[in-house]
Amino acid sequence: MDDVKRALVGRRKTKSKATQRFSPSFAVHHGLISDPNWPPAHFPETGKAAGRKHRRVEFDFRVGLPGMEIPVRGDVSQGGAMFVLNRRVDAKEVTIIVKRKQARAEVVSTSKKGDWYAHHCRFLDAESGHAVWEAVSS
Repeated sequence: MDDVKRALVGRRKTKSKATQRFSPSFAVHHGLISDPNWPPAHFPETGKAAGRKHRRVEFDFRVGLPGMEIPVRGDVSQGGAMFVLNRRVDAKEVTIIVKRKQARAEVVSTSKKGDWYAHHCRFLDAESGHAVWEAVSS
């Protein structure tokens, strides 16, 4: 790792100390660091996010409602999902579909965000929820 730092620092021209010039994202994009999650994400110590059990990942997925599937943007975690629509969904259960993996989820709450409605869901079956999470992380 020190060799990678030295190689990168030598090519970059800045006025800061050599150790502050190393960019992890530069190394990831150039294949010098194999783990794209380096440095690891840290949960904040204060605020709402501090109380979460599972990390959330923003993702495009589909929501299955009775008789239709809707493409949405939201976030998915091991415990559930959140998606945003321009209307409120009246169904108490939905299906979260990611890359041909699906899990039934209970709509726990709905909140209005401007002209949009955020639907917060919890997976009903831990095993199928884990399969959806695996599809997100792969």
